[in-house]
Amino acid sequence: MAANTSISVTGLDFSTIRSNLQSYIAGKPDFADFNFDDSAISTLLDLLAYNTYYNAFYANMAANESFMDTAQIYENVASHAKELGYTVRSAQGATANVQIVFNSAVATDVKGNLTIPKNTEFTSSVNGVSYSFVTPTTYTLPANTTNGFSGHVEIIEGIPIQSDFIFTSANTEFVLQNDDVDTRSLSVQVTSSGIAQTYNLASDLNTTNSSSQVFFVETDRAFRYKVLFGDGVMGKKPLNNDIITIDYRVCTGNRTNGANTFSSTASIDGETDYTIVTAERATGGVAPEGIEDIRFNAPRAYETQNRAVTSKDYERIIIRENAKIQAARVWGGEENDPPIYGKVYACVKPKVGTVISSSEKNRININLEKYNVQSIDVEFVDPTYMYIKPTLQVRFDPEATSKTSDQIGNAVATQVINYETNFLNSFDGVFRYSRFLDLIDSSDPSIVGSQASISAEKRFRPTT
Repeated sequence: MAANTSISVTGLDFSTIRSNLQSYIAGKPDFADFNFDDSAISTLLDLLAYNTYYNAFYANMAANESFMDTAQIYENVASHAKELGYTVRSAQGATANVQIVFNSAVATDVKGNLTIPKNTEFTSSVNGVSYSFVTPTTYTLPANTTNGFSGHVEIIEGIPIQSDFIFTSANTEFVLQNDDVDTRSLSVQVTSSGIAQTYNLASDLNTTNSSSQVFFVETDRAFRYKVLFGDGVMGKKPLNNDIITIDYRVCTGNRTNGANTFSSTASIDGETDYTIVTAERATGGVAPEGIEDIRFNAPRAYETQNRAVTSKDYERIIIRENAKIQAARVWGGEENDPPIYGKVYACVKPKVGTVISSSEKNRININLEKYNVQSIDVEFVDPTYMYIKPTLQVRFDPEATSKTSDQIGNAVATQVINYETNFLNSFDGVFRYSRFLDLIDSSDPSIVGSQASISAEKRFRPTT
């Protein structure tokens, strides 16, 4: 009978590998009388099996990390996204709108305007923790009809940071050594021979040439970002020993969403007597884009190719560039009855609240202009909501759990909220009665059955 000279590769777990190796050696005539369990060869089999197992595991992980769909390491997923021309969204500080009323300032021939400098600091407290908000740009307030000063300004959560670097042939990439950088706040200056020049973020490579003063942003390791410059062909290249000054904000993501009381001790254009009134509470704060978000958004951003042609293009751009928007639905005016040509209609659902403000609509509209390939007006339509009101009856076995009925009720309530969050908070959301009850039954192992009475509610504010 011929000896078995082939190794089975039917499994990659340790025990299967060891068993296959043992079967292979046992098939050799030279080892016909060996005891593979008690002899020294047992140790050698363990060693070979471990080595094979580790190599198989490494090869499997290396293959997984080579593709965006299967990669599990953030740096690798971000790198694959970069190949598609997608920049991973950073953390973003929450934005609030406040009205500042200067109580004593009066317009004179000398003081015709009042200036609120960039990075003027405001503070707000959320859950007992104090956070810093700043003005993202400089605001100029003209005198009002009573020769006083007041106006609305946006303030964004974050702490201003400034970092200086030296550009050399060996140092052309500058990593921002802070977590949770809000890349929207990046401001770059290049000082050459004592002359400072402002560089802007490259947004359209079709208009970028060798003299364009632009910079690029890419993800780096450990959720950090780096700033790069052109090579002299695509973007102007700084000179050797030029000083690179980068200003940015470090934020706390979504922790300050909902902040609605603000104060400041800063002297604004020499004035300290002013009142701060909240016009819009803080919203839009988000954590850095996670792996699953990158996996979903990068291919779709690649499809749009930085232009808005189809309704899906508009939806993807609106959601991608507005962290406070949870869902969007867009349609062309030709779908209206009667048709209205030359317009695109957008309906969006914010993450906080039910509708977005007029100022937010204007801001999104202005941002969409750079993606339009032709003269198309975007008009926003506020969504209306249909509310589902379930009345639940849940039966559970008290012998199968140590929890009280109130604790079971809390677990059920949590599942109801999770169902709404995962299945209903979008324009495509559909309420499935059976799936809803399945989630209720999974709230706790002691639940033996449930039933629900469902009603729907439409809310509106009557005009008196």
